[in-house]
Amino acid sequence: MKIEKVEITNFRNFESATIAFRKSTLVIGANDVGKTNLMFALRLLLDKSLSERDIEPSETDFNIKPDGSQANEFSIVIHFCDVKEEAVLSVLREYVSDDSKTVFKLAASRENLEHKFYAGSGEADLEEISNRFYLKYINLRYIKSQRDLQKFIDIEKKQLLKLSQADRNDADTESDNKQLNKIGKSLNIVNERVRRLNYVKSSTNLVNDELKKLAHTFDDYGVHLDSGAIQVQQFIDSLQLSASSNGSKIMLGGDGRNNQILLALWKAKSLRDHDPDHEVVFYCVEEPEAHLHPHQQRKLADYLNNELPGQTLITSHSPQITTRYSPDSIAHIVNRGNGSYAASDGCSECISDTWDELGYRMSILPAEAFFSRVVLLVEGPSEQLFYTELAKVNGIDLDFYNISILSVDGVQFKVYVDVLNAMEIPWVLRTDNDVSKITVGGIELRNLAGINRCLDLLGLQKHDHRDVNTTAESIVQNGIWQNVSNQINPHNAFLSKVDLEHDLASELPAQVIAYTGKTNTDDAIKYMADKKAIRMRGFLNSYKHELNSLVTGDLAKPLLRSLEIAKGLA
Repeated sequence: MKIEKVEITNFRNFESATIAFRKSTLVIGANDVGKTNLMFALRLLLDKSLSERDIEPSETDFNIKPDGSQANEFSIVIHFCDVKEEAVLSVLREYVSDDSKTVFKLAASRENLEHKFYAGSGEADLEEISNRFYLKYINLRYIKSQRDLQKFIDIEKKQLLKLSQADRNDADTESDNKQLNKIGKSLNIVNERVRRLNYVKSSTNLVNDELKKLAHTFDDYGVHLDSGAIQVQQFIDSLQLSASSNGSKIMLGGDGRNNQILLALWKAKSLRDHDPDHEVVFYCVEEPEAHLHPHQQRKLADYLNNELPGQTLITSHSPQITTRYSPDSIAHIVNRGNGSYAASDGCSECISDTWDELGYRMSILPAEAFFSRVVLLVEGPSEQLFYTELAKVNGIDLDFYNISILSVDGVQFKVYVDVLNAMEIPWVLRTDNDVSKITVGGIELRNLAGINRCLDLLGLQKHDHRDVNTTAESIVQNGIWQNVSNQINPHNAFLSKVDLEHDLASELPAQVIAYTGKTNTDDAIKYMADKKAIRMRGFLNSYKHELNSLVTGDLAKPLLRSLEIAKGLA
């Protein structure tokens, strides 16, 4: 049994949203966009740790519209598929369709703050039910993002001990009882030895003297500083986790290590408590990456996906964890001013083929881009270096505005654009004005590759091939470049006049010649283009203070457009 999708209407910051899930789903999005609210919507119907009081609606649960009005009702509808477990079928009975699907619904009214539950084989066949009776066999187990690690470790430890205690056979129980009797006798010996400690006797006498001053009833009464009040079961309950390395005891680690210990305990307890033949469990963990370094974040993502025996939902802000998911298993929650929703309705097949094309190009940078407000796509490392430094010199804080500059290492913009479009992540691109040789019917022509790359990405009509005398420079001179720029710039695509080196030499000619030591611009451009990234880095180190003069030119336009989008001005 799996959660196929959830439909949320007017609940908190979701006005109308459908979010599809996979067996392992990563939920990402900016802060305050609604990731936790999405998980809480699921918990209202599926988390048996929430009491009846916890699930009662409050005034703040009803969506507030952009005009300030508030919704009068909200609903949460969960669609399940592959409902085949015998225990689940026995309890849901008529609520399961012939194709193994079922639907749960929670509806609430703001007028009287009442709520009702429904179940049915489909959304059109929902019937009101009196309570969440199905939780005996279907439930969601949840770890929140803000967690007191030590407190959670103590809770999970105690529950694991109780479950393991209940799971013993008769022989194990008898053996444990004998050991407990021995522990009790040992505690009595410890108590007696504690009383003999001189500083304990002294402290005890001081307390008793003060008690006698308070009331005559304490004349024949004495207190003792010892461990006698600790009975055997309290002693067991007070067990603390310790660690060892190479056989030697060591202190437990910091928050990162404790976070891993917590999740290991949580998983061990969940497995002990989970009866796969009689119940279905969904696992939800918010921000599991807390306090972990990148390698351990990736390892943890694999652990949660591969080791938990049920459907997993994880929320995260970590690019490291994101690399462990293909985009068709990522639900990107966004907010465009009319409430939060999932891009492409959550986990979507629409980008799986595109992602396969991306293949080896996937790296930490595209993963970072999933968390960006806007992505500036450029051709290679030299452009990435240039625009990063251009932003810094002109006081544009890329991290503050969540702008990522992504090098596509060539001209394969389409696969990146398709993924970003499916995730509804805004993008801006800048590409070279490439003109390439092509032979058609034995005749050599020129393909306006850079122009057609932009037009094709935007779904606009491409240009025909031109004669052999066509160059990037001639395209600028005869007005084609300007006409195309007028077409594509409003759609956030920008075309170089030639390439970065030519354009830089055009806007900062004296500096380029001075850096290269050449006597003319053409030789300087060739020198810069020979080892592009290395020489761009050297140029920027020498002349970065000159880049502020570029802010009014064509080179800066892609960066400035990215800033406008990030600010919500475009």
